[in-house]
Amino acid sequence: MSKFGYQVIDADGHGGEFANWQEDVPERFKPTLAKYRERIKQHYGRLPLPGGGQARKGDRFDIRPGMNDPKLRLEDMDLEGIDVTVTFPGGAGEEWAMLDPEFSLALCQAVNNSKARFNKECGGRVSSVAKLPMIDPQAAAKELRRAVTELGLKGMVCTQHVREKNLDHRDFDPVWAEAERLGVAVCIHGGGQAPDQYPVCVDRFNTRLEVHAITHPVGNMVALDSFCVGGIIARFPKLKVAFMESGCGWLPFWLWRLDEHYEKMPEQAPNIDRKPSEYFYSNCFISCDPDEPMIPEVVKLCGDDRIIYASDYYHWDCAFPDTVKLIAERNDLSDSTKKKILGDNAKKLFPF
Repeated sequence: MSKFGYQVIDADGHGGEFANWQEDVPERFKPTLAKYRERIKQHYGRLPLPGGGQARKGDRFDIRPGMNDPKLRLEDMDLEGIDVTVTFPGGAGEEWAMLDPEFSLALCQAVNNSKARFNKECGGRVSSVAKLPMIDPQAAAKELRRAVTELGLKGMVCTQHVREKNLDHRDFDPVWAEAERLGVAVCIHGGGQAPDQYPVCVDRFNTRLEVHAITHPVGNMVALDSFCVGGIIARFPKLKVAFMESGCGWLPFWLWRLDEHYEKMPEQAPNIDRKPSEYFYSNCFISCDPDEPMIPEVVKLCGDDRIIYASDYYHWDCAFPDTVKLIAERNDLSDSTKKKILGDNAKKLFPF
């Protein structure tokens, strides 16, 4: 129980792996790793950072020691009032890195292994989701199985789409089938601006302000369509899905719009047999920003059973160390709603 009187589960924190995790990539991949690092530097260096700075080699701008140090991470969790956190790996196109399936798998295995070691040193207070080589769905399903059954990770993270394919492409069904079988969460989180990704909207913009503002909500709209209209949940009815780091204010509009179009053109959605919103309410969750003014309206229109708290620790736009406080001290949410958002709903999503 945190210092604010609620059990707090952070459904989306960042870091949670050791800083040198890439060094665990097998030696035969080291030349490819060097090229990959240079690719990352060039790709993200084109967008100016907040304040006008430019990215430098090895500079992620959003580093805090607790990202990579278990002891300091626990101290920061205590400072915020977080009991348990689920960490997400960074998003630099590891899912298809260098368009090399073997290298992508090696990279994902390295970060997953590092996360498992980090979690162990945190004594059960830190858990993680796995990175998967989605460029090779069969290998991704196998790695998910290893990450959950051998490493103890709590689910998987996936980009909003995977290069030229939406997530409802049947190629990815082995991954969703394995997640359903294991009973773990599929968390959709970013990736729309990663190297070698097929851009959705963001190719029209040249500033970090615009690219970052657009990629998460628009990408999650695309992904939600794939799960709720494209038929993923219809095919895998026990699958648990979460849409992360885009706020929740867009959700009522998007569910209404998808339902409206489905009512008028149901024949164009042959893979589902009920309104898209019903799939969302039965299987899906969405994270909120702690200071998001739209949360009460989302609660009013969509209920409070599907909203989860996320600290976004420690990205440049997070509200550390006040993320729990911002929700706990709001006067526009009931105590029961705060309890659900801060912890109860996350326990439905992740197998604690």
